[in-house]
Amino acid sequence: MNIIQTYEIKKNLIKKLHFCYIFLGEDLFLLENNQRLILNFASNKGFTEIIKIDIEKYQDWEKVFDFCKKRNLFFIKITLIINFIIKTLNKTLVKNINEINKLFCLDILIIIKFNHLSFLVEKNNSFNTLKNHSEIISCFTPYNLKFINWIKYEIYEKNIKLEEKAFSLLCKYYEGNTFFIHKTLDLLLIKWPNTTITVPKIKKIILNFFNFLPCHWINAILQNHQKKAIYILNIFHKKQCNPLILIRSLQKDLFIIIYAQREKKNNINIFLKENNVWNTRFNIFKKAIKRINYAKCLKAINILLKIEINIKKQYNNSIWIQLYELTLTLC
Repeated sequence: MNIIQTYEIKKNLIKKLHFCYIFLGEDLFLLENNQRLILNFASNKGFTEIIKIDIEKYQDWEKVFDFCKKRNLFFIKITLIINFIIKTLNKTLVKNINEINKLFCLDILIIIKFNHLSFLVEKNNSFNTLKNHSEIISCFTPYNLKFINWIKYEIYEKNIKLEEKAFSLLCKYYEGNTFFIHKTLDLLLIKWPNTTITVPKIKKIILNFFNFLPCHWINAILQNHQKKAIYILNIFHKKQCNPLILIRSLQKDLFIIIYAQREKKNNINIFLKENNVWNTRFNIFKKAIKRINYAKCLKAINILLKIEINIKKQYNNSIWIQLYELTLTLC
């Protein structure tokens, strides 16, 4: 199965606009950006009308059947977007999805967004008929080499000049945040057009315009990115963020890791879903479960309890020292 990455879509579209595109992944920015790119190309080919069908329950596929019945009434080129909100599939729906190729014609462009079902569709052979007749677009949050290639593509498209160290800084500290990286590049282009961007300029943009979330700090910890985790914690400290929010968020994820280790779950994906972990964080948790042993988790929980007691008794800088200790314990 050939999956087209975000940085390859434009090249693919220039070659040919296909009948059907499958979006696999849940990265909201990439879903919107990739859809916009395809719709723009389609518009230039005469696909001016857009119809969107949300599949929230099994019966909603009837809306697709209704569209099929009425399609001969249209005298314009139409883009049909099928957006899956439902989180499970039955045999009938799988069969209907695989028969979507019966809709293929010169006047209909189909975009299917599987969202939460993406991992199921990607791995399950039941969808081979659909996948064999479609172009598959990755809307998973990119990491490692895929992230680097995507950033290089965006920089090239925007004609931005970046020092090598400045580029490394962006990739190192903000991997996995597609929306922020895209907005940062836009800001760099506005503030310093036709100028080589240096490390101090990158740091200035980050400090002034980007609001980190607790999940960025926690993901860095779980991925064993010590410098990145400390860097984010420094920004939280400078901005005087509420440490209680940080410890409560980390506490929740640590308990998930402890339960997974203690119960030795065979199907870790199902376990993570049951604990409301986003699909995009599955690999992060899987590696953390193997890396962070039970003793480290208990030590971290103990530090978290001490921090919470200190917050309730008297808020001072010792709380942040404990947060640094906590970070180093887990990284």
